[in-house]
Amino acid sequence: MLTEAELETVVRKTILIYNRFKSPEAIAKLVFVSPAMVTISFTGSFCYSCGVREYIEDFAYDFKALTDKAELKVAKTRQVNPRTFEADYTIKTK
Repeated sequence: MLTEAELETVVRKTILIYNRFKSPEAIAKLVFVSPAMVTISFTGSFCYSCGVREYIEDFAYDFKALTDKAELKVAKTRQVNPRTFEADYTIKTK
């Protein structure tokens, strides 16, 4: 199980890796982190033929690559404006 501080550290590392490989099409930014939920904002031009959902799910895969103590599951997504989406992830501890 991850502590809240460890969780935030892994989320921030995930953001760095995600942005390194997905930018400029998608850029992740931390909005909120708690022991039960993480909210990430995604902005960019997005490849709409790929599907925005794939960009959001990719973040969970990148997170999983960094820790075997927890995983993220997409709970809710919303479009904030034409180029910004937010995703809420629930945290499943192992």
